[in-house]
Amino acid sequence: MNASGSAPVSRWLNVWLALAVWRQQPGPLIAAVLSIAMGVALGLGIDLVNRSALDEFDNALQRINGQAQYRLVGPGAQLSERWLQQLEQLDAVHAASPVIDTEVAVMPPAPPNMTGDADRQTSPPMLRIIGLDVFRAANVAPALLPQSTSGSGSANRLFADDAIFLSAAAQRLLSAAGLQGPTLTLLVNGRPTRLTISGTVPGATGNTPLAIMDIGAAQMQLQWLGQLSRIDLRLREGVDPSAVLRQLDGTPAGLRLARPDEPATGMSNLSRAYRVNLNVLALVALLTGGFIVFAAMELAVLRMTPMLALVGVLGAPVNLRTRLVLKIALLLGALGAALGVGAGIALAWLLLGLVGGDLGGGYFSATRPTLAIAPWALALFAALGMAAALLGALSPALKLRRLAPAQALKSGQATLPGSHLPAARTSLMLALAGAGLLLLPPIAELPLGAYLAIACWLFAGIIVVAPLLGLLAQRLHSLAARGAHPLVWLAVARLHSAHQAAFPALAGVVASFALVSAMAVMVFSFRVSVDDWLATVLPADLYVQVETTGATAGLSATDQARLSALPGVSSVSFLRSIDLTLDPARPAVALLARPINHADPSQSLPLTGSWLRGAERQTDCVAVYVSEPAATVYQWQIGEQITLPLSAATSTPAGAPADCFQVVAIWRDYARQHGAITIDTQDYQRLTGDTSVSNAAITLSDANAITTVSAAVRATLSDFAGLRMLSASDIRQLSLTIFDRSFAVTYALEAVALLVGLFGVATTYSGEALARAREFGMLRHLGMTRRSLAGLFAIESLLAIGLGVLWGAALGAVIAQVLIHRVNPQSFHWTMQTHWPTGLLVGGALALLTLGVLAAVVAARRAAGAEPIAAVRADW
Repeated sequence: MNASGSAPVSRWLNVWLALAVWRQQPGPLIAAVLSIAMGVALGLGIDLVNRSALDEFDNALQRINGQAQYRLVGPGAQLSERWLQQLEQLDAVHAASPVIDTEVAVMPPAPPNMTGDADRQTSPPMLRIIGLDVFRAANVAPALLPQSTSGSGSANRLFADDAIFLSAAAQRLLSAAGLQGPTLTLLVNGRPTRLTISGTVPGATGNTPLAIMDIGAAQMQLQWLGQLSRIDLRLREGVDPSAVLRQLDGTPAGLRLARPDEPATGMSNLSRAYRVNLNVLALVALLTGGFIVFAAMELAVLRMTPMLALVGVLGAPVNLRTRLVLKIALLLGALGAALGVGAGIALAWLLLGLVGGDLGGGYFSATRPTLAIAPWALALFAALGMAAALLGALSPALKLRRLAPAQALKSGQATLPGSHLPAARTSLMLALAGAGLLLLPPIAELPLGAYLAIACWLFAGIIVVAPLLGLLAQRLHSLAARGAHPLVWLAVARLHSAHQAAFPALAGVVASFALVSAMAVMVFSFRVSVDDWLATVLPADLYVQVETTGATAGLSATDQARLSALPGVSSVSFLRSIDLTLDPARPAVALLARPINHADPSQSLPLTGSWLRGAERQTDCVAVYVSEPAATVYQWQIGEQITLPLSAATSTPAGAPADCFQVVAIWRDYARQHGAITIDTQDYQRLTGDTSVSNAAITLSDANAITTVSAAVRATLSDFAGLRMLSASDIRQLSLTIFDRSFAVTYALEAVALLVGLFGVATTYSGEALARAREFGMLRHLGMTRRSLAGLFAIESLLAIGLGVLWGAALGAVIAQVLIHRVNPQSFHWTMQTHWPTGLLVGGALALLTLGVLAAVVAARRAAGAEPIAAVRADW
């Protein structure tokens, strides 16, 4: 045949063989397509949700920033308004716009006191309020200019002390919460503040709820007198930004000019580890789908062997066999990717409608973003699906390449050459490579080395599963020969002689169960560690909280004295919290001012190790206690002297600024991923002059009097409408509920990965039973019943799947240690101890084993249903 005619013949031959494969085993091929689709859908859906949330955050930031080139900010949430006067006198500044930017809770018309069960009711909606000078903002952020609905002249409400203007998204938020009306009641430092809705903000488009107030009204109503959040700037052309700071008198440490897009970068960095971990977990299903493709193609190649041997003897080239397998796999991957992309978009749309952009992480909880579809993201996940399918088919294709057509056709047996790779040596090399990767530091604060180590160890474990089954079968064969039941002897004998045939099914079992069990151990360990941590950090009987929205906290020194003097109160510990920006590229850390027993700080904080004693400390430095995340991110060591821009971050004049702070101890904190620093209350008040607090931990003289004391606290602080009171047990229960809600997506992804594994086991054993139809027919011809054949196949699958589950559990235990001791510290900067969810692991193992064996039994009974003569007639 000439070259011009060979190509069409080859194409038609490929089509004919592919259709033959489809007719022989549609079930396993459909399972492979659906498995790839599920993996692509999960990964793409989560990626689109996170991308949409970040896009919404970035778009809202751009609308708020307007045409500002820079923003003057301090290390804390407040900035003294005296800097505005100096900036306006500089020739380098073209326009300066003062801004107050804060979030405030909106109260229902008649809110209950937030106590006990009330805290578990629906939280009030949060409204982002922007206070600005209308005249100055016109040159910097014109999109935020409000529009009054009350006319002009004396009736105009733009500058009224109680006027507030709502964006369209804010109106939708309040309408959904049932808060329509001409007035709005905000919860400012725990006290109600009533404002009049006086107009709209036409330029504030998007889904982020925004409200605009006059800067003077905002300072008065929101308790920001003399303070700003920032000052937006437009500089004259050619001006060096650093020169602007040098021209300011008495510039404190921490005052800087920031780029307007800096918060978006910070939010992206803050949520990056969470997003990457979710995506990696979602791709577990895709990885398992790749093994299901491997199992389906292994079976397809096995059943195609006689046909391919025939066309090979007739002159078909060797490459035709390899290309055919890879083309079929690519087609499966393309179909799965197409279904997965569509399902991923639908999943993202559903998640955004149900939970917004949050996904349990708490980073985007206030947004309901619009679905943002990036074409390159669709292409990326589609390519991942097709790549998983191709990789799954690579081993069967290479085996088929080494097929000797004449020998295979002569023998009439559907067998394939074994792999040239020595399993033990390859597994050892991968295990050593994984151990080396664990030594790598995080890259871009992501545990990429640890992820690669997990992949190496997973594949190392999968490669040796067939030899392990052979060793097990060899040992069992020796025992069965001593007088075991004939069915047991037959099952063990076949596994002993053909243990490689079970590898496709075992690969999916080991992969899915190892990864799912590893994630289950990690999440369970984290939950138990959080529970133990809560028991340590909640020593008091009753906790009182007033949300801080102003420049100072809600509870004044007078309020604190009144609480301490209540009957039945043994002692009260107060807490003040502010945010400090130590690195512009990182989120702010929390500075916590609370009483500390310097002689034994372990009584006040859950320390991770030893601490500096009195003689080891620097007497001229203020003692501070840093959390694990803060110590890891900023590489602080016990005894190290650090600087904190404390005086510039507080809203009150500094009493005695300190230049030196010394790290005395490191403590465990699961509440603040970005880090926290604890300082003694007396040191904080001496340095800042700020005596207000937001939290009180009350220890009772009689623990049984909590109801009486709670009523007394409510009466004493009756002017606080947003008072929250919870017992230690209530906080513990609420925290664990939040934990479970935060990991709900993780639990769902684990369930899907296990479901994919179960699906693969069922379809693989169904295909194997069909492939062994002639073997079953011969056994029936020799007198074996269908029930006995089902029992034989059940014993084989029980031994094989049981080994796969046990080996997967062992691999999962090893991978869990990597997740606990490498991935979590490198991603979230906290440590935990290993705890084993025995019941969950045993239940998952039994479910996988039971359903796999059940599928094998059903498949065996179907394959053995034909007449014995018909089943073996091909051998006559």
